[in-house]
Amino acid sequence: MRLLTWNVQWCCGLDRVVDVGRIVREAQAFADFDVLCLQEVAVNYPALPGGAAHDQPALLREALPGFECFFGPAVDERDAQGARQQFGNLIASRLPVAQVAHHLLPYPAEAGKRSMPRCCTVATVQTALGPLRVMTTHLEYYSPRQRTAQVRGLRALHA
Repeated sequence: MRLLTWNVQWCCGLDRVVDVGRIVREAQAFADFDVLCLQEVAVNYPALPGGAAHDQPALLREALPGFECFFGPAVDERDAQGARQQFGNLIASRLPVAQVAHHLLPYPAEAGKRSMPRCCTVATVQTALGPLRVMTTHLEYYSPRQRTAQVRGLRALHA
């Protein structure tokens, strides 16, 4: 089984162009993957650099025929106009998937630190050797305290 994981930063390239198709093509150039784990996938976030006003999980499903895609938003909120916005992780698998779960990770308050909720998306993939649990997440960047709590949460999930 070949697995590729990538923090795609809402599919925004170094040229500040948001292009889901380009991200998929680049991932395919890295490897002929069976499972693709992506972090920082967006739905309806036009204010992000490059603009991510579209439904990226839907575009990823279109760009990955033969794959099942499972999106786990860590952030699910309304914008100023009342439209839903989501931000999180996605697992795409061309192998059969028996089960999927989304787990919010600990998010202890910490004054003066930029942060956002984080989640772990988990898929049990059927492989030639039997079921395999695949987990993808993106830990907090700015807060060591939150990151430590999130690692403890992930260890508890593994247990």
